[in-house]
Amino acid sequence: MNFFEYLKERWLTFLFLSAAFFFAWVIYKLDIGFSLTPSNARYIGVGWLVLFLVFVGVDYGVMRYRLGKLAYYCQFQALSDDLEQFIYPVDKHHAGLFHDLAVEYELYKGEIRTKSSERLEFITKWLHDVKVPIAAARLILDEQENQLPEGVYQTLDQELFSIEEAMEKVFYEMKAGSLYEDYKIARVETKPLIANSLKGYSNLFSYKRLELSLVGENHEVLTDEKWSGYILSQIISNAVKYTPTGGQISISTERNDNKTTIAIKNTGQGISTKDIGQVFNRGYTSSDYRGGGKATGYGLYLAKKLSDKLGHELTVQSEYGHYAVFSLTFVEVPTIHQVTKM
Repeated sequence: MNFFEYLKERWLTFLFLSAAFFFAWVIYKLDIGFSLTPSNARYIGVGWLVLFLVFVGVDYGVMRYRLGKLAYYCQFQALSDDLEQFIYPVDKHHAGLFHDLAVEYELYKGEIRTKSSERLEFITKWLHDVKVPIAAARLILDEQENQLPEGVYQTLDQELFSIEEAMEKVFYEMKAGSLYEDYKIARVETKPLIANSLKGYSNLFSYKRLELSLVGENHEVLTDEKWSGYILSQIISNAVKYTPTGGQISISTERNDNKTTIAIKNTGQGISTKDIGQVFNRGYTSSDYRGGGKATGYGLYLAKKLSDKLGHELTVQSEYGHYAVFSLTFVEVPTIHQVTKM
């Protein structure tokens, strides 16, 4: 509390004291029979002023001490029911209210954690349960590849892959909230990182007759291989989805000072100016036809969310009607390097 805030808090007290001083001064002026020499009147006035200033100083100090003690209790000891440390009844009352709120909040958080844990356990079990029939369906599909018409096989294969991608999004979204419990920063080479991210998309490249080009040298970056690999896979998935049949996708790697950038560029419709600032928003889908009804607007949102948590930079550029480029930049700073050495 600064002094001006103190004055606002105590204005009523100062108003009352001023009224009392003014009343005494009026009596002194109006009562002719009042025997008081001017010099004594001045002494009394100076004495009142000194006492008033002393009162203000002491009261201001006491007020700051009380507020400081109450703030410390609320910040560090709110769960403690030791309220006898407060001398003033008002402070004890306020501390008691805050204590009750803190206890209620902790109970609420515990209840939320329990429910979240139960839901997480259920979803995790569901994901593992669903994996079995999906794997069986893929095995049956592969065994019947030669007996099925090519178009039917491709359609079923793509639909199964879409289900697997959707399940993977659920898994990584659940893990994203506790990423700090499940990540390991280490030196990772970009070429294997890109190669692993491309796995699973070979059939889609073949179905759409997409041309893939890899440009750039192999570099080492500081990142978590699993999480950054998922980010790249989401960008690749987006590029494959929105590149027209016979189009091109190029993946380039460039090193500049302490930054290494993996850029994924795809030909096609690109992103309009009015949409480009919103592509990483949750649930956002383009105002143009960019995937139709199957677009959820969640993949790029999750990729951006994870890259921010890892301290990487995910950006997008586009020339509408020609191409779109998503760039994942790994920034190597001394603090990250020191953590990996610990």
